[in-house]
Amino acid sequence: MARASCGAGAHGPVCTVVAGTTPGEMRGTLRVEDALGLVTETPVELRLRADDSDTDRDGFPDAVELDSEDDRQAFRRWFVTLAAAQYPKPDPHWPEVHQDCAGLLRFAYKEALKAHGAGWRKGRELHTASAPDVRKYHYPAVPVLGDKLFRVAPGAYDAKGPLEPAFSASASARWLLSANAVRIPSGRALPGDLLFFEDPEARGMSYHSMVYLGDLDGLGPEVVYHTGPDSRPGGSKGIVKRVLFNDLLSHPDEKWRPRDDNPHFVGFYRWKILD
Repeated sequence: MARASCGAGAHGPVCTVVAGTTPGEMRGTLRVEDALGLVTETPVELRLRADDSDTDRDGFPDAVELDSEDDRQAFRRWFVTLAAAQYPKPDPHWPEVHQDCAGLLRFAYKEALKAHGAGWRKGRELHTASAPDVRKYHYPAVPVLGDKLFRVAPGAYDAKGPLEPAFSASASARWLLSANAVRIPSGRALPGDLLFFEDPEARGMSYHSMVYLGDLDGLGPEVVYHTGPDSRPGGSKGIVKRVLFNDLLSHPDEKWRPRDDNPHFVGFYRWKILD
């Protein structure tokens, strides 16, 4: 809900509007009607300030959360499309240094929040070319956060404290799991939700993430993920894989099976901006 306050400025009235919006300034007209029906119109300067409150105390300012169903669906379509499109050949806009399981999530997340105009589409072939964009804001002009999209600290958002180090342009799979998403029951997973696994024996990368795609091609639900680099000397850089969810349930290595009775499966999660 928007909040407004008005006062005198150097060149006339100034109203500050706090809402889920991108900050900025604009000119407008203040229209006042008295008890007799007489209307007075006065030029006014409007200063838009993003709402930095965190009413659900999930760590993200309300202004960042996608509160309309249309925006949530638009984000899901773009996020799923972009994640799936990294198989078999990653997008050249995805830096190789960031190509791992968490990097896939971060890349698709950022790109899904962008405006997908002609410049963005140039050189890209995507199945969802006509999908609407998120309307509330476009990366990197994200209210309050700017390009620091990912939370890397526990707790609620503190509007009085510095944005960093609580938010960053990057985040590990562990922080994506613990501070940027909320757990959901397995039976409620929707396209664009996330899967997380934990492998304590993996050196330096004990958490692993995947994207649940849903049924894109009529073959059944799928997931897409980056295998991550092999940390052993001479190991590969890893690749993106896209597999049927049912095949994952019977993965030869049981720790990668997304089953509630698998102690390595942390669960299904949903981005906090969608929750």
